[in-house]
Amino acid sequence: MPRPVPSYSVRREPLKFYSGEETMRTGVHRPTGGAALPAPLTERLAAMAAPCPMHPSMYQIEAAVIEWTRRVGLEADPGAGAHLLAGRAFARYGMGTATLFARWLIWTSRFREKPSAFAGVLAVAGGGEPGPPLERAFADLWRVCAPGMGDGWRERFLAGLAAQHAALLDTVAPSAEDYPALGRARFGRCLSDLVEPCTGVEVPAPVRESAQWRAVVEASADVAVWCDDLASGRGYVAAAPVPRGEAAEQWVIDRVVARMEELWTAARAIPVVVERHGLDFAASREVIQVACAFLTIPRAYLEWLLESPRYRHLR
Repeated sequence: MPRPVPSYSVRREPLKFYSGEETMRTGVHRPTGGAALPAPLTERLAAMAAPCPMHPSMYQIEAAVIEWTRRVGLEADPGAGAHLLAGRAFARYGMGTATLFARWLIWTSRFREKPSAFAGVLAVAGGGEPGPPLERAFADLWRVCAPGMGDGWRERFLAGLAAQHAALLDTVAPSAEDYPALGRARFGRCLSDLVEPCTGVEVPAPVRESAQWRAVVEASADVAVWCDDLASGRGYVAAAPVPRGEAAEQWVIDRVVARMEELWTAARAIPVVVERHGLDFAASREVIQVACAFLTIPRAYLEWLLESPRYRHLR
C-alpha cells in the first residue's frame, strides 16, 4: 500500500506539515460587542480557512464504496458522503486506505442505528458465520483488517465496540463533566482504532499507552463528536451547563476551539515520545504518519459537515 511522504522530523523539533502548521492550527477569535448569535465555526477555527485537500481518486473511491454496500447487502447509501470524509482525511494515502475507511464509516453509522446487532457482530469476530447484512459487512471488513493486526489491537477494537453498544443503550442524560467520555463511546471510540489498520500501521504499545498519544486520540475524537453535536443539537449541547439554545451552542464552540489547541499541543510531543522509546527511523515515520491522520480527521470532519446545506447555521 503506498505511503504518503512524511513531513516531520523525528528529532526534538516541532512537528511541521506541508500544509503549513499555521493553516491547520486553530485561531481563537472572541466575538466582540454584543453579538447575539454565536460566532460561526469558520470564524473561530483558522483550521477551516483553507480547504482540505481531496483524494485524487475520489470518484473511484465513491464507486468502490457503492459497489461494496450492494455486495454486502446494506441499504442504499446508508452513510451518505462517507467517501468525501475519508477522501479528505486520507488524501495523501493510497486509494485502498481511503476506501477502507469510508466503508468502516458506513458500517459504524449503521451500527449506531442498530446496536442490537452487537451480539451477532461479536460472534462473527470470534469466527462465527455472519447472518444479516450488518454482520456480513462487518465480516468483510474484519477479514481485511484483523489478520494484519495483533491481539492487542483486536481486543481494543472489540472493547471499544462493546463500550459503544453500552453507551447507545444508556438513556441517562450525562453531566457536562461526564459527557466527553460518554460522547466518544456513543459516537464510536472504535473509529479511532480503525486508523491503524486502514493505514497498515500498528502503533507500538509503549507509544500508544503514553499520555501524549492518548491525548492526541481523545482530542481528535472529541472535536468530531462535539461538531456532530452542534450539527444535530444533541449530546454535548444538551449537557452544557448553560441554558439551551444560542448560549449552549456558543459554549460548545468554545470547547471545540480549546480542544483543537490541546490536540496540537499533544501532537507536538509525539516525536519526543517516539525517540524516548527507541523506535528506528522506519517505525518512527509510520507512527508519526498515524498521528498526522488524527490531526487531519477533525479538520476533514468539520469541512464535511459544513459543506452540507443542513448545517449552514454553523458556517
